[in-house]
Amino acid sequence: MRKAILIVAVMAFLGTPALAAPYLYDDFENGVGGDIVYAPWGNVSGDPTTPNGINNLVTTATNEHSVSGIRSARVWASDPAAWNGYADFGATAGAVHAEVFVFEDKTDPGTVNPVTNMLSLYGDSGTNNPGAFTDYMQLGVVPFYPAGSQGYGWRTASGGINNASPATARKAGWTKLAIEADALADGGQVRFYIDDALVGTSARTAGVNLRWVRLGNNSKSYENFWYDDLLVTPEPASLLMLVMGGWFMLRRRSA
Repeated sequence: MRKAILIVAVMAFLGTPALAAPYLYDDFENGVGGDIVYAPWGNVSGDPTTPNGINNLVTTATNEHSVSGIRSARVWASDPAAWNGYADFGATAGAVHAEVFVFEDKTDPGTVNPVTNMLSLYGDSGTNNPGAFTDYMQLGVVPFYPAGSQGYGWRTASGGINNASPATARKAGWTKLAIEADALADGGQVRFYIDDALVGTSARTAGVNLRWVRLGNNSKSYENFWYDDLLVTPEPASLLMLVMGGWFMLRRRSA
């Protein structure tokens, strides 16, 4: 019975006009050039381990921590500014699903020093300057969030700052961050997930298209982070992948 239901669901989604290819996917196997569009204030010179006080760019990490392949995008511990990079997935009023895997050794517990990492979506300003955004939704570890540098929280332009939950403390190893934003026409609700568990909800700013995704943050941090397998896609497509995944699992069990 479950198998039949999943097959019907897949067929229904296949007939949905909203389905489309991902806006952006990057496993960083070609480095952090190519698909990533850097903020205009980024630093592109000098030793990455000794930042010069300007917001610094994510850099390519090889043979360190990667979900698949050998490369990931690394943000270094730095003071007074941290590492971040933006990618332009094209302005849309439609639904958006963004996810990324984040790795940390957790060498700094964040009880004294600030620690920050982040997955963010930003609104279109009509220019090629991602810093001139018109909306934002952010999920990560930030010192001024209620959980401080020890746990995850989320923030939106319309909803303010919120602690995710006591269960979302930082941990060594991989953490999956995800943001789902409904289409403006569907009300623009936003949902935040950590390791596939829903931790909070908010809303998009009314009438504002989303355009940019950012990895990292622009505030100081005393921890290194590695980001990998960044995916930004129309939300119905991600739901289709989930349904199809369940269908193939059932097929495998029944084989």
